[in-house]
Amino acid sequence: MAERIENIDKIFSALSYLTVGWVGFLYCIFLILNKKRISHFLRFNVFQSIFLALLFFVLCAVFGLIFKLLSMIPFIQIIVSWIQLILFRPIIFQYSLTQIITISIMLYTTIYSLMGKYPRIYWVSNIIDYNTKR
Repeated sequence: MAERIENIDKIFSALSYLTVGWVGFLYCIFLILNKKRISHFLRFNVFQSIFLALLFFVLCAVFGLIFKLLSMIPFIQIIVSWIQLILFRPIIFQYSLTQIITISIMLYTTIYSLMGKYPRIYWVSNIIDYNTKR
């Protein structure tokens, strides 16, 4: 039987993606303190938003370190600077490729949460599913 998703869960799930998980996390704490049940939909979206934020942070840190180290090598620095130009140069409305991808993922997850659907992101959602079993 399909789970009935409340409108308040949809709203807090969407806000969770827009605030890097903070609003959803605080709402979950509020529900726990009031001895209310946290729906699987809300739990899934809060965990996924936090995981996406941490994943984005780690990827930025790792790629920043790799680019910095590779740019010290004489002939490879040209290739590294070319890759950085592709990834970080403003393309559309002064947004770079990485910003466009990040905003697209954020919009996708937010809109799907507001619609009451589970936003599926390859590999990430499988990890969240495994950790939020009913």
